[in-house]
Amino acid sequence: MKKAAICILGCRVNQSEGESFLEYFKNNGYQIVDFKEKADVYLIHTCTVTSQADSKSRQMIRKAKKTNNEAKVVVTGCYAQTEPGVLQNMPEVDLIIGMKDRDNIIKLLEENETEKVHIFDIRKIKDFENMITSNPDKTRAFIKIQEGCESFCSYCIIPIARGRIRSRAISDIIEEIAVLEEQGYQEIVLTGIHAGAYGLDLGLELSQLMAEITAKTTIPRVRFGSLDPNEINESFLKEFSNQRFMPHIHLAMQSGDNEILRIMNRKYDCEQYLATIEKLRRIKGELLSITTDIMVGFPYEKEEHHKRSMEFIRRCQLDNLHIFQYSKRKGTRAAKFPEQVESEIKKIRAREMEELKKELHLEFQKKMLGQHLSLLIEKANKSEAVGYSDNYLKVIIENKTGIILENNIYSVKIIEIQKNILIGELI
Repeated sequence: MKKAAICILGCRVNQSEGESFLEYFKNNGYQIVDFKEKADVYLIHTCTVTSQADSKSRQMIRKAKKTNNEAKVVVTGCYAQTEPGVLQNMPEVDLIIGMKDRDNIIKLLEENETEKVHIFDIRKIKDFENMITSNPDKTRAFIKIQEGCESFCSYCIIPIARGRIRSRAISDIIEEIAVLEEQGYQEIVLTGIHAGAYGLDLGLELSQLMAEITAKTTIPRVRFGSLDPNEINESFLKEFSNQRFMPHIHLAMQSGDNEILRIMNRKYDCEQYLATIEKLRRIKGELLSITTDIMVGFPYEKEEHHKRSMEFIRRCQLDNLHIFQYSKRKGTRAAKFPEQVESEIKKIRAREMEELKKELHLEFQKKMLGQHLSLLIEKANKSEAVGYSDNYLKVIIENKTGIILENNIYSVKIIEIQKNILIGELI
């Protein structure tokens, strides 16, 4: 039996697609092995969000060929789509596939060995590419509902890498959820490159998909990937009020300063962001967890911008921050901006944001003390069980009697905080 090894780099959507590649090779008779092991085919599913991501992709390509010089090395993903010429010049690479025909890898390897590059003009691709779905997690499944982005933020290469918005048919999404229900999943996460733009190409809104999920499925817990505040409208809020939509939103911010948001070409300002949070909390209450992404050291960001951003974040009372230092990306407008922030200043601002992150997360955890939360158990043994609450906080509870089982939902009361983790007891 032939062996395949896969390295998945980058975002949650990439991770979901990577798992689909695993299923694809399994269905075609391949044994899946660890990327460190000797294999017949190595697939590197690349990310290109930063220059460091490009470098990491090349590093893993070389590593694969070094592990087995006779193996075929396939490169897919965003870096393959945006820089096929660079990859073509790498002697380690045997096949480059962009954002189309990713279910033909084995055929291309066997029949088209002289053709190294298989890239389509991403701007001309209008249809959503349904890939074989696979979810190794036993409790939570990720469902890709949308592809592409047309926001053209000044720092981002993704519209060039992923192309125009392509939404998946509602019927296909409902069908996949039905399969996951039969497999026993208790939770799904709706993901996409720009998930809040779902349906724009089909004359639909995300809220219509939400309504169909509520009406035609029974899976008890539904979450979203990242959404932008300007995408949270009244129809979304109406559907979000259903208890099956979990009280947790990852609401994109990037900066808490209006001038920097404008230079980033984000489509909202701080006032709209705060108004959106208030609307969401009116729907889900004060236990709603709101997390976000924050970029520090963006071009033109001065100390006063950074301080205003931190003040605004504190005002929003967020639960958690995902902090990134701005990194130049060739092909974006921001890479050409003359006022770049020095590396050492970025590091200092990132450390300050990290301190704010710890402060905010602890404050939110303290709000949980004495509260009753719904907990989906992911791991359980004879001493304890671990899971995530409805508002996506990690909780540990005692399980000495062994009655708490994996992939089951329980009501728990939060009794203390230990080492930044909530401790609960079964109700």
